[in-house]
Order: sequence, then structure tokens, then C-alpha cells
Amino acid sequence: MKASKKSKQKGYSKMAGNFQKTTSNFFVTFLIGLIVVSFMFTGVQSMNTSPNAVAKVGSYPISAREYQMEYNRQLNFFKNYMMQGKDLSSQDIERFGIKNASLKNLVQRKLQLIFADKADVVAAPAQVKKQIKEFEFFQTNGQFDINKYKELLRANGLTPQDFEEDITNQVYAENSESFFSMFPISEGYLDDIAKFKAQRYNGTIVEIPQSAVKKRIKVSSQEIEEFLKKEVNKARTESIFKQRKASLDVPEQVKASHILIRVTDTQTEEQAEKKIQEIAKKVNAKNFKTMANRYTEEESGKGKGGSLGLFSKGRMVPEFEQVAFSLDKGQVSEPVKTAFGYHLIYVEDKVSAKEATFDKYKKEITTELIQDSKEEELKELMSNIKTEVLDALRSNDSKKLETLKSKYAIKVEENVEFNRYEGNTGRTQVASSETKVIFDELKKVDAKIFDFDLATKTQIIALERNSNKDIPPFDRKKEMNGLQMALSNKLKKDVLKEIGDNTPVKQFVQL
Repeated sequence: MKASKKSKQKGYSKMAGNFQKTTSNFFVTFLIGLIVVSFMFTGVQSMNTSPNAVAKVGSYPISAREYQMEYNRQLNFFKNYMMQGKDLSSQDIERFGIKNASLKNLVQRKLQLIFADKADVVAAPAQVKKQIKEFEFFQTNGQFDINKYKELLRANGLTPQDFEEDITNQVYAENSESFFSMFPISEGYLDDIAKFKAQRYNGTIVEIPQSAVKKRIKVSSQEIEEFLKKEVNKARTESIFKQRKASLDVPEQVKASHILIRVTDTQTEEQAEKKIQEIAKKVNAKNFKTMANRYTEEESGKGKGGSLGLFSKGRMVPEFEQVAFSLDKGQVSEPVKTAFGYHLIYVEDKVSAKEATFDKYKKEITTELIQDSKEEELKELMSNIKTEVLDALRSNDSKKLETLKSKYAIKVEENVEFNRYEGNTGRTQVASSETKVIFDELKKVDAKIFDFDLATKTQIIALERNSNKDIPPFDRKKEMNGLQMALSNKLKKDVLKEIGDNTPVKQFVQL
């Protein structure tokens, strides 16, 4: 197998030495004018028209096959993690930016190969061969099988040369990672981390959002009327309504349930169609939910009568959507075929589209604008609520704090852990600047309440020092590894970003 990237004779020890001597200048000098990326495709539909490359990053082409594989990988990811196993519609693909994300990922990989070139990284033939031979699907009885290797590649439309080039690039990129991880971390630095982590406190964080408090500012009907008398104010209100209108409009929606019979490795299309036809003879509007619980092969629909809830157009695959929106309320469809299998659809309810009108929303928008203008009232309300919260925290009155939470829609998070090195745990994050203030003050006392008036909220933190028995042991090796990984990722991100920022891009056709 031909696996060498190019004829390079330098060993890793020499490369490491050269790298450490030249790193500080290297990243500044090699980044400028490095790459020309030429995009020559509109998307997945044009893959067959560009057999060699759809893009080029420096001397590295991005082949149509690479793009298709990455595009499919992205589709599978979003299908499984964002769509609960449902196929993506064209609107979903556009909404998630899958075409651009696929290209971006491939460009990043090529940029790392260019970095590897400049850093004199090698992909040794023996290393490439070893990795290929270790793939289990190329083995027979635990041994690499050359015939199986060639047959599997041929079945997937690949040549050994293409596959070995891909693995070589993969090894090449993996070897370049070692250069990003060469960070000397001193024992003294680890000692400081251990000391900062040992400064641990437990506490409560309270957030008073201005947006919630602002809604408590009273606005009279007379104020609204006077506000709208001025043309400039009315125009401003209308402008905000126009900006929000799309989100205020109610689209046509259908509330439906379905029975799904899948086509699988163990159930052919003919068998699935026959099964759905048999079910269709038995099902009606009255017994649909019972029949769905009994027959549907969609796990999430079992026990829920096959319910899909309310959905608008663009959320389902076209074949399903077309039938669902054409049915009347209370009607059950004939079998419908989609990429998922065969469906019976029952429309429980339909919601007509409703267009938002300015008259309906002008009072609400005007009230918001007037509340925004009452800065002194907001300031006073925020101050009063903060005083009440501080009193509750100082007296350790959890019942009062809960009352304030309900009354003012403030956020309260208890049992939050703070340490000087990592900041705080929990959902509510305290900025590093505030964390520094807190720990500078905590040098003087062991328990303290801190309040910060920020741009959009007031944040109050009440802390008490942890006892020593609550402090977990410091794992130096784990900390060293984690820190090196973080620094490595940061350097890699910065280097590849700077490459991208200084890369001229030619795009001939929009994705």
C-alpha cells in the first residue's frame, strides 16, 4: 500500500526541537497569503458535475466524495440529535446551515494539513499501514484480509489509493496535534492551581433581571393615549410591530396523530404495505389512539396514541405534510408512504392562520416603550427589591426568599459551589471580573454577601467557606492533562482562525 505523504527525512525529536525554537516567529510569518479556496458548487445536487474537486485549500483539493461524506455525516447528526430521528426537510437543512457547516469542517481539516506541511510533520508509511490493518471490518479471524479490504472498498465506490490517501491525511493531521500540545507547565503553576481550587465556598446566587422588574412599572391608559398622539412615537411603535409581525402571526397548524409501519432489514416494503393496509381496514377516528398504541412502530408514539401534537408547515416531510393539511378535522387518511415507512394519519384538530394586526398589539408595544423611558422608576424598584433580597439573605430566611422569587420573577439558585480557579458551578454564571472581586474580599472574611449592579440585572451572591473535609483531593496528573488539552485547543483554534482571517476566498456560485 502506498501510504507516505511525501519524502521527509526529519525525525520527530529534531522536529520538536526546531518547533520549540521557532514557534514564536512561525505563527506570525506563515499565516499570511497561505491559501486560496475556490468554491465551485451549489450544493449536494451538483456533486455529479464536478468529479475531481469542489473546492481547493492551498494545494489540497476537497473532493466531491469528501463533501458528500461530510454532508451526510452532518445530516445524520442533526437527524439524531436535533430532530429525534426524523429526516430533515429542505427548510431544516437551510435553517441549520448544514451545507456551509460541511464545507467549513472540510476547510478546517485542510488548513490543519497545511499547518502540518509547514511544521515538517510526516505520516510514516508504517503508521498508515498499521492503522488500516487495525480496522476490524478489514479483518478475518483477527488478521488483515487484503481481499476483504479491496472488496469492501469497491462495494463503497472507493479505490485503495483514495482510501489510503484519506487515512494518510488523517494520520498526518493527528501527528500535527503533537505540536499544539508542547506546553511546559511548571510544578509551581500546579501548586497555585491547587491553592486556588482549595479556596472553596458554598452559596446562593440571586439575579434580579431588569426586564422582569420593568414590567411592574405602571402605565395608565392616558399615558398610552398621549404617547401615541405624537407621530414620531406612533411611527416608532408601528416600526417595532413590523419587526415582530412574523413572530406574532399564527401560521396554519394541524394537530395530528399517526400510525407508522417501518421498512427495515427484517420487514420488506411489501410486508410493511400489507400490514398498514390491514390496519387501515380496522381503524377509525374513535379507535385511532387505541390502535396507534397497539400497532405503531414509532417508539415515541407508543402510549401516546401516536400523537404528534400541533405542527405547522415545514416541520414534516413533504409527503406527510401534504396529506395532513389536506384532511378535514376528524378524518383518517389512506396509507401514506414516506422515507420513514407507511403512515395512517388522523387529524384531531386544525388551527387557521391568523395574521397579527397593529391594533391588537399597539397597546402592548406602547406600554413597553413607556416603561423603558421610566429609568428613575426602574432604578428605584431595582433598589427596593435588592434591599428586600439582601434582608432575606442576611437573616437566612429561605421562606421570604421564595416569596420574593414568586413576587418579582427573580432567579434564585442555591447550593452553588465557588472556587477561585474555576469560578462557580450551576446554571447561573458569575463573570470572571465579579469572581475576582469576590475572592479579593474573601481574603479578609470567611462569609460575605456581594451585590453587583450590572447592565441588565442585579446579581447578589451569598457565600460561606466550605469545611476542609468537603474539599476533594487535588489530582496533579489529571489537572496537567486537562490544562495541556485546553491550551492545545486554544492554540489550534487561534492558529486556524488567523489562517482563515488571512485567506482570500473565491466563491463562484452560492451554496
